[in-house]
Amino acid sequence: MVCRAPGGRSTGVVLLALVLAGCGGDIKADELDRAVQTVGSYAAEGALLADGVAHDRSRATFTRVQARTLSDLADHEAERLADSSSSPAMTGRRRDAIRLAEDVSEAVGALQVRPGDEPAGVAAAKRLRELAHRADVLSEAL
Repeated sequence: MVCRAPGGRSTGVVLLALVLAGCGGDIKADELDRAVQTVGSYAAEGALLADGVAHDRSRATFTRVQARTLSDLADHEAERLADSSSSPAMTGRRRDAIRLAEDVSEAVGALQVRPGDEPAGVAAAKRLRELAHRADVLSEAL
């Protein structure tokens, strides 16, 4: 059975047209910049969370929930960027932004796995500060 929309078009064709209409072409520099800044803010927030772990100021449950949230957000940003297209001039920077988001997700994910491990918190805080700085540098290049 084929569902038909008014006018005789199949629903699948209408849905496909709607999906393709959402694909606006290449990602623009300002869009990539906003994505990088967003990922940088996840890294900065993760560094604060890691500081709490490093100094035994955070509860394990809070740390796990926050780390999972930040990791998921960074993963989503990486997926969104990976699904986008870019002009040849932007391809390398888009790739750098994807790698940054993946690295932030991984670094925050370490807190989710070991929310009470103070040395791991110290290491994660350092790594996440480095990633936040990397986001700033990448953003300035855009």
